[in-house]
Amino acid sequence: MKKETLYRFFEGVASAEERKAIKDWLETTEENREELFREREFFDALILSDETEKAAKRIALKKNRIRRVLTEVMKIAAVVAAVLAVDSYRHIKMMDKQQNAFQAVQNTVTVPAGQRANLRLSDGTNVWLNARTTITYPAFFTGSNREIRLDGEAYFEVESDPAKPFIVHTTKYDVEVLGTSFNVEAYEGSAGFETALMEGEILVYSPESPRKIRLTPGYKATDIDGALTTGIINDHDIYRWKEGLICFKDMKFPDLMKEFEKCYGTRIVVENKQIDGKVFSGKFRISDGIVSALRVLQKEGRYTFEHNSEENTVFIR
Repeated sequence: MKKETLYRFFEGVASAEERKAIKDWLETTEENREELFREREFFDALILSDETEKAAKRIALKKNRIRRVLTEVMKIAAVVAAVLAVDSYRHIKMMDKQQNAFQAVQNTVTVPAGQRANLRLSDGTNVWLNARTTITYPAFFTGSNREIRLDGEAYFEVESDPAKPFIVHTTKYDVEVLGTSFNVEAYEGSAGFETALMEGEILVYSPESPRKIRLTPGYKATDIDGALTTGIINDHDIYRWKEGLICFKDMKFPDLMKEFEKCYGTRIVVENKQIDGKVFSGKFRISDGIVSALRVLQKEGRYTFEHNSEENTVFIR
């Protein structure tokens, strides 16, 4: 780290980018933290030595006796040493408090039904959040891991950092990566869990079990009746929700209506039970609205529907 950057930090005039660079540099090695303390002591000594020199000159002008000058200088030197010791201790405590504060500050983002969101974490990781999803993550990642908590569905493009694995905690399983692209669906209160890998490599495991499943691109891990199983991704289009598309293949009508409820934020009541067994395949742009999608499916499904906009409910008859 350049001394000029550290000195601007000590003076309190460093930019936000410089402060972040120093924070990241401090977390790298113990030697870096020791170097910062040494530079801080030297910086403080320079400032106080200037004050010492000025004080000595004023004393010399007033008192011509060398003994008095030396006495005053010795007193100032003692004060300098004491101030350095106290200030270094305070600086160490301040840095510890800053690191603890970075760890303690947690951000939470909740996406309501019918909406999606995109955010970038402090390490550069890009995250897309599907409807009815909540993510909790720290303002800054500190320590040996980058850990976040997810309730819902999200698509991650993780910034590579082999020294700090990225871990997604859900209510059932954890997903650990070093740098990759993958989708996780794990809504709290739902029995389902699925994570699908597009690029890189991930580990999927339960915190209560030592068994870990390693996935390679093109494979997914799914919870089926409490057991985690792996399989090939047959249709990548279903993960295009982050592009604003709802894609489905050979999906039963009741399951498709559940997806519509999530994507459109609308309650759907299926009163026509004759349509329950039919399967559908297709692709819709979510922005076109639920009425447009239901009209297209209506040609094959042979049903009628009523949209009550005041109650935000659709009745399938």
